[in-house]
Amino acid sequence: MNRAIALPGSSVGLAAGLAVAAACASTASADLVVNLGTVQQVSPRPSIVYSGGYGSFVSTAVDASGTRTVTSFDLHGIVQQLGGNLALVEIRVRDTGTNSYGSWSPGADIDLFRVSGANLSAGRVATSYTGAVTQHLGENADILASRIAACDAVSGDQHYNSQHFISLGNAGVASMLFSDFAVQTGGSGDSGGGSGSGPGSWNGGGGGGGSTVLTGLVIGAGMKLDISEAGLGEIYGAELVFTQVPVPAPGAIAVLAFAGLGSRRRRG
Repeated sequence: MNRAIALPGSSVGLAAGLAVAAACASTASADLVVNLGTVQQVSPRPSIVYSGGYGSFVSTAVDASGTRTVTSFDLHGIVQQLGGNLALVEIRVRDTGTNSYGSWSPGADIDLFRVSGANLSAGRVATSYTGAVTQHLGENADILASRIAACDAVSGDQHYNSQHFISLGNAGVASMLFSDFAVQTGGSGDSGGGSGSGPGSWNGGGGGGGSTVLTGLVIGAGMKLDISEAGLGEIYGAELVFTQVPVPAPGAIAVLAFAGLGSRRRRG
């Protein structure tokens, strides 16, 4: 049986929804940052301790070998709660600063970090690392991606000898960046925003004259964020970063009035 231990998190209310609306109504340089909370894998597998405001979108399972815990976030459900025409441009998995930081495997050791249920070959996906672990700072995006591509770490020891995980280090961050995904936007006669029936488009009320834009990954039904930490006990956090795909309909922003949690970050 899948198990998730959800600790009290922040609630969703009108004020939070208005904050999301304000973020998405801003200029294209404004990103919406959603803090998914923190996860600690505990025994027996696949139990976790989760702290955050999205517990209803969290599930756990063991991997194919039955020896590793995989925590999944329902990206489609989260985006439906947020509302608006959002495209995912970045996922961050961060060390919380509360783990063990010895030289063998400093911080949370991320074994698996992926988006499942999506056609990622339709755009560009790049992996990066920021933090204090020297070896990972010297590794390119392909090497970093190979470290987190599968749930295959035997343990979280000796990141410098094992190519199966990323040791985040104290407050380090592993990021997955999404770009160049083609999205078809509605024409000038569209009646409103909101996700369409599948990834890559939004359906409006007609009018024609749509256009194609290149942006982040549009979240469709069945898409999940899967993460596994090599071992038990260490804590990691996760964040989603969205941008809004522009739509011409003035009624689109009204859809956001009762949306979910988020915070705004503005790039310089």
